Amino acid sequence: MQFDIRTRDGYAEAIRTNARLGVRMRDVASTGGRAITRATGCAVVWLQGDPSVLLAGLDCGDGQAPPPQPRSRMVCTGTVSAPYRDGDSDVIFSCG
Repeated sequence: MQFDIRTRDGYAEAIRTNARLGVRMRDVASTGGRAITRATGCAVVWLQGDPSVLLAGLDCGDGQAPPPQPRSRMVCTGTVSAPYRDGDSDVIFSCG
């Protein structure tokens, strides 16, 4: 896997730049975390994201506390009803 690593204010972002089908998040996180460590020279304290983009908090051993992990985002899914006679449909969202 290939990553573009960007850093700012104690955070690192690893953007996966190669196309690959069927990747597992566990593999992406492991490989991306190692790529962040190699690129920055800092320890990864926490890691979150998806198979495309990872966000990490860094401990660079400079006495500054690692940045806090962002709160998890809410995920919503929608169900579309069959179209009415006028072509409109209802969308019912469930968030959790």
